[in-house]
Amino acid sequence: MRAYKLNIDSDFDQICNFIAPHKSGAKIMRKKANLNFILIKDIKAVAVNILKQDALSIGAELVSSHGAIFGGEKLENALLIINDKQAQILAKKELSQDFGLKKLAYFLSNSFQKPKKCEIMAVLNFNNDSFNPASRVGADEAVLRMESLIDLGVDYIDIGMVSSRPGSEYIGAKAEFERVKPVVDLIYANKLYEKVEFSLDSFDPFCLEYALNHGFGFVNDISADTNLAFLAGKYGAKYCLMHKNGDTKTMQINVKNSDILEIISEFFAQKLEKIKESKAKQIYLDVGIGFGKTARDNMALIKHLEHFLSFGYPLLVGASRKSMIDYYNPSSVDERLAGSLYLHQKAIENGASIIRTHDPKEHIQMLNLHNAYKDLEIV
Repeated sequence: MRAYKLNIDSDFDQICNFIAPHKSGAKIMRKKANLNFILIKDIKAVAVNILKQDALSIGAELVSSHGAIFGGEKLENALLIINDKQAQILAKKELSQDFGLKKLAYFLSNSFQKPKKCEIMAVLNFNNDSFNPASRVGADEAVLRMESLIDLGVDYIDIGMVSSRPGSEYIGAKAEFERVKPVVDLIYANKLYEKVEFSLDSFDPFCLEYALNHGFGFVNDISADTNLAFLAGKYGAKYCLMHKNGDTKTMQINVKNSDILEIISEFFAQKLEKIKESKAKQIYLDVGIGFGKTARDNMALIKHLEHFLSFGYPLLVGASRKSMIDYYNPSSVDERLAGSLYLHQKAIENGASIIRTHDPKEHIQMLNLHNAYKDLEIV
């Protein structure tokens, strides 16, 4: 007999292929293989006691303060330690309980299903004031740059015409369209949209509709204008809803750490209620790294990204060369490739479906190695 300690993140299905258990048994045990930490804020002490007993009865655990054992209306914080199978059982138990535990039951019922693959969205900016000079391109070299990205194997090319960097001001719809039209016309004339999916990073309906009429299939909206989701639906296009604090000109002035998971959860819940009937081909959620947030809050969003899978929509993350890297390791924009790769790898591990990057070649290499590591056979 020989024993080996495996990484807890090893692919359970791949290990089962090696062991060959009965399929029904593997299905049951898969739900026991994934351990979850569920942080519960502002739960009444009386509810803590009920939840603790219910959790212990199924083999889970609840970490709570010593004072919570006395019960009552006092609000407490707690940590539920539970695997997927136990979460299903506990959710059913709490549906019959009072003191707000029904709400917890609904939350535990979410699947938090991570995607099996992640896609790469390459950024091309046709404005001369984007924060990363290396992403800028002129119309005269547009087709060549796009064809090189297609050859590289990117899944999306995101076209930007105006800067959304902190401190920037919008140039106006007319000026934006004057930039949009010639580039979109080039893409359409060369039928590049048949080779890769194009996204327009814009919140102007006229510019977006022109692009959607000329082969584009993705609306990348930083304004969270719910009308744009319906515009995407009109053309059977994808739509990305992003969270942003304030406008681009002032969003990073005097920002403070906040209860960022709660803030963005409420934002998504409200917006999704308005766009769920939009008929967009696919809705993506973007937590908006760098848009009116502190470095700490940005890091928290990447670390706890899995939380937002509870909404049931795929997640897009773009931390590419952003200032949070400079905060933790002083560096200029052109020195932030390593930081971008690290943050995006963690985002992939935590549930991202699309990574938006200025460095697609390096990210494809990282993703290939990530997939090889994840799928590694144990013998």
